[in-house]
Amino acid sequence: MIEIVAVMFLLTALALVAVPVGRGALTHRQEREFMERIVEEWEMLKMKARSENAYGYISVTDSERQVRFSTMNGTIQVLKLPPSLIFEGSATLTVNEKGKMTKAGSLTFKYPEDEKKNERWRISFQLGWGRATFVKIN
Repeated sequence: MIEIVAVMFLLTALALVAVPVGRGALTHRQEREFMERIVEEWEMLKMKARSENAYGYISVTDSERQVRFSTMNGTIQVLKLPPSLIFEGSATLTVNEKGKMTKAGSLTFKYPEDEKKNERWRISFQLGWGRATFVKIN
């Protein structure tokens, strides 16, 4: 009986250690997929702007907790921010009717103040064709 209790205690201890690690890995994967999706949707927005011969916009607001991709003809896609990230304030980036950016920019997604204070995700959009790259900054 003592052996069974000892084994149960060890299994419980291992489970208590594994759950936070697994939760952290799942959160990181969700954040990475969100960043990859922003880059994909940005590329689609540029193609849509060229095909419609209209300006395209990407706008982010923390109050709505979403990233909105749209052209002058309407909204194309809306992505919800993962629960683990915040975006302070709001930002809008523009692509012209030729699918080019006229002003480089970046979007920075942070963690709430009580978590990982210095870590954040940054998506940078280059001037011209607006190639987007993302990186996690520590």
